[in-house]
Amino acid sequence: MKKSTSRYALTPLRIAMVFALGVIPPLVLAQENPATSVAREHYEIPAAPLNTMLLNIARQSGRVISFEPTLVAPYQGRAVRGNMTAEQAIAACLQGTDLVLDVTSNGTLTITSAPQALDVAPTNITATDDAQLPSIAVNGSALSDDQLYYNPSNSSSVSRTDTPLKQTAQSVDVLSAKLLQDRQVIDLADALKSSAGVQQTVSNRGDVRYTIRGFNVTKTSTNGIPNPGLDGTPIQGVERVEVIKGPDSIMSGSSTPGGTINIVRKAPIKYDLRTLSLEVADYGELKQGLDLGGALNEDRSLSYRLNLSNMKSDNVTPDFDGKREVFVAPALTWEGESRRLTVGAEYSNGRQAGPSSTVAIDGKIQKLPNYRLFRKGDGFRSEGKIGYYEFSQDLIDNWAFNSKATYSDHTDNIRIWQLFGFNRDGSVPYAEPFSSLQNKKSWSLQNDIRGKVQTGFVTHKLLVGMDYQHIATVEDDRSVAGEGGVYPQVNIYDPDSLDLLPKVGGPNYRASEVRTQQRGLILQDQLDIGDRTHVLLAAKKAKWISDATSNLDDGSFYSSSHYVSEKWVPNFGISFDVTPQMTVYANSLHGFTGSNSVNSITNQPLAPQTSESKEVGAKFNLLEDTLTLTTAYFELQQDNVPNYDPVIRQTIGSQSQLSKGYDFNLNGELVPGWNIAAGYTHVKFSEPQRVDGTESAFSTQPADSATLWTSYELQEGRYKGLGAGVGVAAFSGVTGGTISDAYEIPGGASTDLSVFYHAKDYSLTLGVKNIFDRTLYYGSTTSTFIPLRDERNARLTFVYNF
Repeated sequence: MKKSTSRYALTPLRIAMVFALGVIPPLVLAQENPATSVAREHYEIPAAPLNTMLLNIARQSGRVISFEPTLVAPYQGRAVRGNMTAEQAIAACLQGTDLVLDVTSNGTLTITSAPQALDVAPTNITATDDAQLPSIAVNGSALSDDQLYYNPSNSSSVSRTDTPLKQTAQSVDVLSAKLLQDRQVIDLADALKSSAGVQQTVSNRGDVRYTIRGFNVTKTSTNGIPNPGLDGTPIQGVERVEVIKGPDSIMSGSSTPGGTINIVRKAPIKYDLRTLSLEVADYGELKQGLDLGGALNEDRSLSYRLNLSNMKSDNVTPDFDGKREVFVAPALTWEGESRRLTVGAEYSNGRQAGPSSTVAIDGKIQKLPNYRLFRKGDGFRSEGKIGYYEFSQDLIDNWAFNSKATYSDHTDNIRIWQLFGFNRDGSVPYAEPFSSLQNKKSWSLQNDIRGKVQTGFVTHKLLVGMDYQHIATVEDDRSVAGEGGVYPQVNIYDPDSLDLLPKVGGPNYRASEVRTQQRGLILQDQLDIGDRTHVLLAAKKAKWISDATSNLDDGSFYSSSHYVSEKWVPNFGISFDVTPQMTVYANSLHGFTGSNSVNSITNQPLAPQTSESKEVGAKFNLLEDTLTLTTAYFELQQDNVPNYDPVIRQTIGSQSQLSKGYDFNLNGELVPGWNIAAGYTHVKFSEPQRVDGTESAFSTQPADSATLWTSYELQEGRYKGLGAGVGVAAFSGVTGGTISDAYEIPGGASTDLSVFYHAKDYSLTLGVKNIFDRTLYYGSTTSTFIPLRDERNARLTFVYNF
């Protein structure tokens, strides 16, 4: 949709852009002594024993750094290159170790092992060439490398243990907090555009659908706990996003073959954090955010995090009733000598308009005046309430008990008009309203005992756990005789005619109730054989129970069902460090998902869906560990997939689906200040036993997709902190629809640009997405609804640390 604003109209965004472009140069030039206003220095410290590197940082910065020599002696530090604070430099060389940086109230820097703190009186010694630094009291919290790098080194979600990604025998694409911030990400869907392995589309009922390596992602997870659907934490509360490729049922319960999307929340911290953000964007959008954190008592055993955001837009494409989102997320952490407890909550409430979309007539995608297929008042409202806890208790020796639980209550309210079939002149043969109120409540629990056992030159990291999830879904729909029918006054080439459709009323009958339980027993052994070989052996006994009741549109009983499925699911992976910079790996991963689908021809339930993934790859740490490259070749197969006939709208059997291909991801820093995040995925699909005329599961999936984001920030001189970024997302064309109603969706590329200025206490970023304003489409399975990707839009972001 092209915005029909006057050439000289002064919208809030345009006023803000003029202000930003005018104020950045004076701010930069005003810094006659950049080192005074930006507390950062340029570090060039090669990888070396950690003890040596810490002394070099202390010597250059003049800051007090305290550590036990015997504690850091076994470690080799990561190279430090770039313009950063002393805290950031220390966090950089600690990356990949199990040591953390703590900061005392007087600014003293201390190195300790997590999670127990040292308890010795503080000192005021500043490092010199021959200084021997004693240990001091720990009164702070570790800095996250998510905030510093595009290539964080660890993930706690893949195997439920904090394992270096280099040793993980699986392809994992981590979208760090720094990358999300640099790209001005506004939601989960926007974040996942930075992962080439993830494709997405939008349904006519407003929900975003994701695929990984060609297969649908049926649910996401948050902090390793599966969500009941694809709903995710608003971006204000997100620290990072992890794309875990392959059917990892060990981590995510019922897993799809392509993989899992895990969201990592912002957690309580012990050091003071006070960040205010303001964003202004096209269509009058204004968003305010507040991120607060710190210690609540003198010994810093109690810490907190509070995230707030409020977004509102006066109007939004393709309607003009606007959008909005409110988000509140408090969390508390108490940490003792041997235990840690975090409790938190989230509340979100928002409204989203119907998506920009068009149709295909006679196999050709139509260009519409403003790509709107809905009334202006049509839209989607949602409300989410979440409560959670995470608890860990140290046991004897190297053993610990861990427990996580999440309660979620999510409601979606959908009111839209649906148009079916289109004449060549754009008139609509048939239209009917759709009104639905869906409430989904879920309880998810994970308990495990994990520990470490040394047997000769083999180290075992053992885990025994139990999972439980209960999901209760209730849906109310609307059915009123005479509301659906022929509306000759409606024409898609005349957007105003869509507003002649009546307002959609609310639901009037209970359509269905579904209760699903998933139970799992997990056995896992991570073996380190010597210093170079790492093996994962895991198995899960998964049980899936479903009870469903459906009603007729007058509310009377129609049918009920009860299904139980149970299966042992094994996983295997091995990685070998060829050199300190290169690791090769292979895995065989399995997935299992219960089914409540019924073959409409035989009236028999379909067998549970099973999947298998085989993957080999290599991981490289380049440029003294500042750059990470992951390459992989994969083959995926999913069996017992429902075969859906779109004409009779029923399941008529099952089939297998296969995909194979390769991908790579490159993340990190090329030279100081020059960051890059790039990825490419090629997939070949096949669908044995698919009946002619049924929907193709892969009709929305491009065979080739690539993403690139790179930015450069000046590290020295008067203009230090000034920089720019450019990004490109490209994809190949696909064939949409069914064999009898096919149409070609062209490939394309979207280009994003940004300019920014980072100072000590604030940053200012002006970004433009799809700067060439290309008309690009998502994949679609029906010619009556083809969603569009984002048009050109600009966003100005101001962040202030106070």
